[in-house]
Amino acid sequence: MINARSPAPHSLLRAALYARFSSDLQKQTSIEDQFLACRTFAARQGIKIVDAYDDAAISGASTANRPGLLSMVRAAKRGEFNVVICEALDRLSRSQADIAAIYEDLRFHGVAIHTISEGAVDELHVGLKGTMNALFLQEIRRKTRRGLEGVVRDGRHTGGRVYGYAIRREFDAAGEPIRGLRDIVPAEAEVVVEIFRKYAAGASPRAIAADLNARGVPSPRGKTWNASTINGNASRGNGVIHNEFYRGALVFGRQTWMKDPSTGIRTARKGNPADIVHGEVPDLRIVPEELWLKVRARYEENRLGPQKTSPLSSVRPRHLLSGKLTCGCCGGPMIRSGSEQRFVCSWRRERGPAACDNGRGVKGADIADRVLAALRDRLLAPDIVASAMEEARLEMDKRNRDIRGRRSKLESDLAEAKRRSDRLIDQVADGTLSGAAIKEKLAALEAQRATLETELAAKEAPSPVSLHPRIAEHYRRVVGDLAQALHRSDSEAAAEARDLVRRLIETVVVTPLPERGQYGLTVKGQIAALVNQDGDCTIVVGAGAGFEPATFRL
Repeated sequence: MINARSPAPHSLLRAALYARFSSDLQKQTSIEDQFLACRTFAARQGIKIVDAYDDAAISGASTANRPGLLSMVRAAKRGEFNVVICEALDRLSRSQADIAAIYEDLRFHGVAIHTISEGAVDELHVGLKGTMNALFLQEIRRKTRRGLEGVVRDGRHTGGRVYGYAIRREFDAAGEPIRGLRDIVPAEAEVVVEIFRKYAAGASPRAIAADLNARGVPSPRGKTWNASTINGNASRGNGVIHNEFYRGALVFGRQTWMKDPSTGIRTARKGNPADIVHGEVPDLRIVPEELWLKVRARYEENRLGPQKTSPLSSVRPRHLLSGKLTCGCCGGPMIRSGSEQRFVCSWRRERGPAACDNGRGVKGADIADRVLAALRDRLLAPDIVASAMEEARLEMDKRNRDIRGRRSKLESDLAEAKRRSDRLIDQVADGTLSGAAIKEKLAALEAQRATLETELAAKEAPSPVSLHPRIAEHYRRVVGDLAQALHRSDSEAAAEARDLVRRLIETVVVTPLPERGQYGLTVKGQIAALVNQDGDCTIVVGAGAGFEPATFRL
């Protein structure tokens, strides 16, 4: 078997090339240049190239968001090549943990790593170069932050476009662009001042957003305004009324960004107050200081303090259908409003009538009663449950047959590869066969054998269907008792029962009907909660108490 510890002769090596550059300021030719250098290196070594992979303008700090690298690793698992060639180890990753994981993963599948800079890569290279690359990445972050702090102190903006401002293009004496220059956009500046004045006068962010949408004023992203666009997050300086740029001040470092190593997604975190840098740009002030202070005073007066919120309020939804209701007119979520626990369209509430014409609210208790009745009479009807369980059993039987068939084919191929390999070894030992062609054939059989063993080990085993015969009765009893249990909202048993039933409900679409006070419900339930299979069921509930005939999709 050919692996990283016992390299094969170059004539037997099949290579995949990998190239990457990290910044969108670089050019695509960087990939081509790396590939050219790798091909030249492979030609000198007599290595055959079978494929090439690349990731353009993607950071090496994480492997999660690099499709080229992930595709290469999958191909390595399939045995399509036995060596990876790249310009340097930091092209694979600059993360010390990731480069070690890539090395171990490739080595497990019999794939070595060769780089133009380091040569054949081993554990020593991974340890030393991985540490050096990680330190280099940390140093880049430090220098980048230092440069951005200098930009702020110089009175230039460090972020992207801000509503009310346009980017100004200028160049220095060397012809390089001067970044961070901004100009005020008068029309947008008027909207910003209007928002501040209305908020200071007592208007809510929802009312302001609704008025702007009704007048067709484009939002910062060119679509509709939300209350959150105006109110934002005070601690992070997000939202129109919290953006200090409008008062002629630059603030840098209020939040930092960390990349999740498992997903590659950048996540915002609150910055260290000691590291925040301030700058002044009085020429770019849009909101007068007096108006700014009035808005700050009103915000502090109206915001909810910690004593007004319960730490338990976000642990469990108190209403059976919280987070499950959708407006049938616009598709937006419906939220609770008022003392009667009525549900209203949140898009209309946040964005105004221009976003949705559904101004009617429905009582949560009415919806809950009708949905529970539908679940009990339709989704959990004995014939439906029995049918779903039978479908689950048949599907599991089919799946097990497929799994057994694939495993049988792999086992047969592996046995044949072993027999052919053993025969070849016996013929070489007897002196019947010899030569380089025999060695190449033996190496190919060993590689095939290793690949089949890996696939067989990774292949899942058949599993029997295991459905508790009384599980349907258990859920049906829970649904039947919940109507009474809901009145004891502080009961732990009621909370647990509510959680169980919520698993059966995916979404409930509420559509107002022409008749006053009437509305239709479309309930999408998960029969999978009963049978542990992928299946769903749609129940159409009419306006009256008797319900319309149900339509199921199994």
